[in-house]
Amino acid sequence: MKRYLAAAMLLLALSGCGSSGSSAQLYTTTEDFFAMDTYMSVDVSSEKSESAAEDMAVKIEQRVNQLDAALSRTQQAGDLYKLNHANGQPTEVSDDTYTALEKALEYAEMTNGAFDPTMAPLTDLWGIGTDNARVPAQSEIDEALTHVGYQNVKLLGNNQVQLLNGAQVDLGGIGKGYAGDIVHEMAESDTSDQWHVLARLSGNIEMYGGKTADSGTDNWNIGIADPDDNTDSIAVVSLRDGSVVTSGDYERFFEKDGKRYHHIFDPATGYPADSGLRGVTVIDPCSTKADALTTALFVMGLDKGMKFCEENEIAAVFITSDKQVYTTSKTGDCTFEFLGEKKGYTYAE
Repeated sequence: MKRYLAAAMLLLALSGCGSSGSSAQLYTTTEDFFAMDTYMSVDVSSEKSESAAEDMAVKIEQRVNQLDAALSRTQQAGDLYKLNHANGQPTEVSDDTYTALEKALEYAEMTNGAFDPTMAPLTDLWGIGTDNARVPAQSEIDEALTHVGYQNVKLLGNNQVQLLNGAQVDLGGIGKGYAGDIVHEMAESDTSDQWHVLARLSGNIEMYGGKTADSGTDNWNIGIADPDDNTDSIAVVSLRDGSVVTSGDYERFFEKDGKRYHHIFDPATGYPADSGLRGVTVIDPCSTKADALTTALFVMGLDKGMKFCEENEIAAVFITSDKQVYTTSKTGDCTFEFLGEKKGYTYAE
């Protein structure tokens, strides 16, 4: 059995496009840190001073670390650890955790359970991304599935949460997206400066304020990773603000007897989703939503996923196992450039 862990960054922030001139000097700093079990990086530019940029970058790191502590199910002082070990008793959680759970249940309902925040029993059983990765017996999978179902999470109000039927919550499917939205809110609400922020939160990229001070003329270019070589890109999307989130079968996986088992589970089967997809990217103003939907769309597969996106006006990019790249009509709201032809991909326009 061989175990692989893909490089941390699925999306590569590329150089900006547009006007080469800038109406104001920018002071830029980069803060690198480890949170939510992955390496993260935040570029912050200030139109006032280098110290202002540095202060904001530190504040962002501290806030993301605060979220990590609240949303982690392995840190014993965290909300989710306490909730998952409460033996079904109502448990009080922080505002952040309660809001994240509200969002998780909203998107679970929206996707008819294709995204489900109660996958922890299956995640633990398979152990993908750990030294204990294995293919469980069918009886083990069947037993774990009896505890899976977002309907088992009850929000009781006043930050009180209850888990039924032995359910265990894992917010790894939206945690980085939720952090991206918090970063955006921090930059937007602090009117002491004109901020320009690029946050690389593993496969979640959050942008605010554009790459330069020339409003509307200098977007961020974000590369969509090649599943066969995630240090390279098969397409680029260009936008000034918002989020670009990718999920793929190349992030965390192991191989046994020539078959790849990845970390995106189908809640209906208890197995890694066998949907004919290698990767899904969602472009959306809401990073939490994009995070949840990349998982859900991967589980749905191309046909159901494309239909869902058209019905809900979702900008998405699908990469199939046979190297076809599909985009939804909403993707036309941003600039999309296909780069995959020389790498054997076909853009199915």
